[in-house]
Amino acid sequence: MLAKIFGWGKTGKSDAGKAFAPYAAATPASPLTIDEDGFRYASPAPLAKQWLVAPYDYPDYAELGSHLALVVQEGFGLAVGSAILLSWEHVYGILRSPELRSFRAPLRFPPDTLLRPRLTNAGALGDAGFGLRIDEWVDVQGRGARPAPRLVGKVLRFGEADALLPESVSEMLDLLSRFHMSPADERTLSFKEHIYGRVRALAAQSSCPVSDYVASTIVLSPEHLSLGVERRGEGPAAVLEVSPGFEGAPDNWVAQFDRLPLQDRYNVPEGPALVRVVPAPEVKAVLGEIKRSMPGRRVAGMRAQAFVRNPFATLGESARKVLDAAEFEAACETAGIVFKSFVPQVERGERGEIVRVGLLVQPIAAGNEEAAMTWFASSDELSRFAGRLARALDDGSQCTTWNDDELEIVGDTVEHLQALSGWLREWKTPALWTASEVLDLRHYSARIGEIGVEQAFAVPVIAKNREEGGWFEENTSIGLRVDDPASGGTRYVVLEFGEIPSLQESVNAARAAGADRVTLPGLVQPIPVADAQSALDALARAAAEVRRGEFTPRAGARPAAKKRLIIKRNFEDIEYNEVRADALHMPPDCAPAIPRTLRPEVVLKPHQEVGVAWLQHLWALSPAACRGTVLADDMGLGKTLQLLTFIASCFEREPQLEPALIVAPVALLENWRNELARFFEPDTLPLLLLYGETLMALRASRQEIDESLAAQGVTRLLKRDWIGGARLVLTTYETMRDLEFALARQSWSIMVCDEAQKIKNPAALVTRSAKKQKVRFRIACTGTPVENTLADLWCLFDFVQPGMLGALNQFSRTYRRPIEAKTEEQQAKVEALRNVIQPQILHRKKTDVAKDLPVPVEDQTCKRLPMSPYQQQHYEGALATLRAQRETNPSAQLQALLAIRKICTDPHGFAELEVRDVPITRLVDESPKMGWLVKTLKALAADTQGRHKVIVFCEFRELQLVLQRVIAAMFGFAPSIVNGDTSADPRTIGNRQELIDAFQSSAGFNVIILSPLAVGFGVNIQAANHVVHFTRTWNPAKEDQATARAYRIGQTRTVNLYYPGVVSEAYPSFDVRLDALLQRKRALAADMLNGCGDLTADDFADFG
Repeated sequence: MLAKIFGWGKTGKSDAGKAFAPYAAATPASPLTIDEDGFRYASPAPLAKQWLVAPYDYPDYAELGSHLALVVQEGFGLAVGSAILLSWEHVYGILRSPELRSFRAPLRFPPDTLLRPRLTNAGALGDAGFGLRIDEWVDVQGRGARPAPRLVGKVLRFGEADALLPESVSEMLDLLSRFHMSPADERTLSFKEHIYGRVRALAAQSSCPVSDYVASTIVLSPEHLSLGVERRGEGPAAVLEVSPGFEGAPDNWVAQFDRLPLQDRYNVPEGPALVRVVPAPEVKAVLGEIKRSMPGRRVAGMRAQAFVRNPFATLGESARKVLDAAEFEAACETAGIVFKSFVPQVERGERGEIVRVGLLVQPIAAGNEEAAMTWFASSDELSRFAGRLARALDDGSQCTTWNDDELEIVGDTVEHLQALSGWLREWKTPALWTASEVLDLRHYSARIGEIGVEQAFAVPVIAKNREEGGWFEENTSIGLRVDDPASGGTRYVVLEFGEIPSLQESVNAARAAGADRVTLPGLVQPIPVADAQSALDALARAAAEVRRGEFTPRAGARPAAKKRLIIKRNFEDIEYNEVRADALHMPPDCAPAIPRTLRPEVVLKPHQEVGVAWLQHLWALSPAACRGTVLADDMGLGKTLQLLTFIASCFEREPQLEPALIVAPVALLENWRNELARFFEPDTLPLLLLYGETLMALRASRQEIDESLAAQGVTRLLKRDWIGGARLVLTTYETMRDLEFALARQSWSIMVCDEAQKIKNPAALVTRSAKKQKVRFRIACTGTPVENTLADLWCLFDFVQPGMLGALNQFSRTYRRPIEAKTEEQQAKVEALRNVIQPQILHRKKTDVAKDLPVPVEDQTCKRLPMSPYQQQHYEGALATLRAQRETNPSAQLQALLAIRKICTDPHGFAELEVRDVPITRLVDESPKMGWLVKTLKALAADTQGRHKVIVFCEFRELQLVLQRVIAAMFGFAPSIVNGDTSADPRTIGNRQELIDAFQSSAGFNVIILSPLAVGFGVNIQAANHVVHFTRTWNPAKEDQATARAYRIGQTRTVNLYYPGVVSEAYPSFDVRLDALLQRKRALAADMLNGCGDLTADDFADFG
């Protein structure tokens, strides 16, 4: 057969060999051989699959094997015994792929040949003996190749060199083979025209030389159609005109198509010549459908809507083979027909009111046009659109129009209409909250003393030194006035203008550490971060205006204050007291009442049964004899399950109880939600999530608030009957603070403040908001009831049982922490305090009640890693800075200490502008902690039977990414990062719980990187048996809280703890000092009343 196509056997000489780039033919030593089927790669392994799975087990063939493995994953190639076969179809598929074509050299493909076949004919198309053949192969100058190359599959072999045919040449040769293999009786005129037209087109595309007959005889045999679309008119009355075309179509083709009935072939004049158009059978079928169903090639109305959205349904089955969907969409877009979808959008103000409603309109097909918002000018305009959309749905239309956009009607359009209709009703008919009902004290707790303006606890002070002078820097003094709720006194702190930046850095550091309070120079007690920031902002503005000579006393004036609920504070005197009975002790034989809705497979542990019984005992005494409790169990003992069991039992016994309220950080709320679903039957406690999107929908709109109420600053309310049928409400501390009027009006049966250290500061707004709630039984849930001072404990009990511990200033003068109690009298008072609180506080440690929990093992060897020379160089400079600042600018010492801390853990992050440009080898070799981590992880990964899983705690975002990069390079996978930037919302793709679940369920060794501050609570990761504190918080309680993510109830393996640190023989070690301070604080905190506060710069006063 090849002899009929190719004219072999001619002799002569040519330099056509230059058309082949040097390429070694297959040799016995080469894994690649070429045959009629394709490229065949011999595997160095007994089975080809073994080679692909582990290509680096065969170093001489590793690059080839790794690239073959990737293309096989993409669906190219086939493992056949001990070889991989890339068929010719797959070879050309790889070369067409933008992602894989660069694999050509690693896969050892030959280069493309520059030779081209010369196409000649025998006779004319109408002759019975008509034929086409390849006369010879020629080079780019048209000279014949000598000796004639040999074709092996799709490769031309010319002497010892191989070259691949271009795909168009390969396709042309396949068509010629098909023509010559066809029986004589099948070679009808249509068949010959069809083959001839395609071969001629491919020859032109490939720049192949052809005979004079082939050059002058033009036959087009289109196998594909393009449809041009032109729209005349707008909206439902628009008419579409369709113009069928194809590649190379003559100018007069459409006119000839219109003039004649459907033909097998068309002779179309083109200048002095005729172009013969012979449609393929499928093309002819589509052209026939256009003639039949679109008179004059026009279509209108609903048939036009159907056609542009699905031309294949209109033009029959053949259209799927003939038309390209992307081309048709592009033609419609060119004609101004863009298919668009819409999603209703609502914009609400700060108080949840509807500000405006609109549509997010976005093209369905990818193109240059971006999504755009269109807003309704008024509720009337929204009403018109909703009516138009409803009519379109009723009459079965596939689209509706708005602002010249054709909007698709699809499956979710009904839901979109419902949303728009609901917003329309809300926008038009809001119900008003009035001042007379919201500001009526009778609706609130008896602890609310008045409704007025609350005073700030830190206020900026700006004054002249000499009254007769002007407002310039030398004549202006600045400072802070701080109200101390513990003593009832006021302290004034004098500042210099130059200290403002360093004070701002301290506030920034506190924010970064997740703290809600900050200690500023000159203050004994920390103040709320928000108050400090507000005061510093005012001082910074004043400083800038003084320097510009523009300051006036009114410039720094505070805006008009908003009215709030003001509680009876119990600071100086007992203003509000809820009397507690003396006999509160639980009988020793008290058993818990387990609710029927607890799932039958859930069995409480003994200490949890005691906790539930204790809660139920105190609840039975409320409200007359007891108003609440502090649940201070260690982290990881199942406080949430105990509380849910208690709440469910209360509602089971008294179904008509007022709803219960849970207040917690947003990350913990998902944990509450998950545990309710996991441990209890459905509908045990109908739930309302008062945060996120649900909260936005429940906010009262601006139109629902009376003007007189808004004028007094009360603008954050909820809709009437917002609570619905919910029995359990979950919300955040910030929501409780911002919506205090709405939540404080509601009566609650039980209120739980989880992570109650959030309300330990008497001055904080969230603390005051918690105390404003109207509750029968209050529970403060925290593993650290004392963090800094005993005032923390006072504040918790002032929430749980107001008045029991007296007024704050008297309490602070009377009691000292055990560590501070030096005299017998002071120690006796500490014991008296224990006796007072004992009936209302439950504090149990894991070591006391979780006897089956394996004892964690702390690694000591990693605490003294030698500094690298690179690290030591920067450490020396930072120490010198610390010493200098201690003498000249004490308020800046904290920043110097933080710099030293960073050098110890992340020297490249301190010293390099772009850490991502630092090679992996440097990151590992020059950072002792990183080198230690890689070595440790390698040992764990090698122990495949151990199925080790590792949590690496690191609070710095940039360092988290460096850790991820190093682990990916060393171990072949990128560990997930979970921190405060990772959503806790289960609807979010890649949310925190999904990432943690994937880590826990993975087989074998794995690593996850967590922020100790952002996920120190609300996360259970019992699958982890190694915990690395790569960076250390300055509070051992927070560090232990992070560890408790793995070391908790349910853990069956020993948890290994690591606190890596660096040391130097030449300089004092910051890490060693930090570890010693944290260990000391941890030991002191064994007594709950000692607390466990943050370290401060003062703890490092003699360091360096």
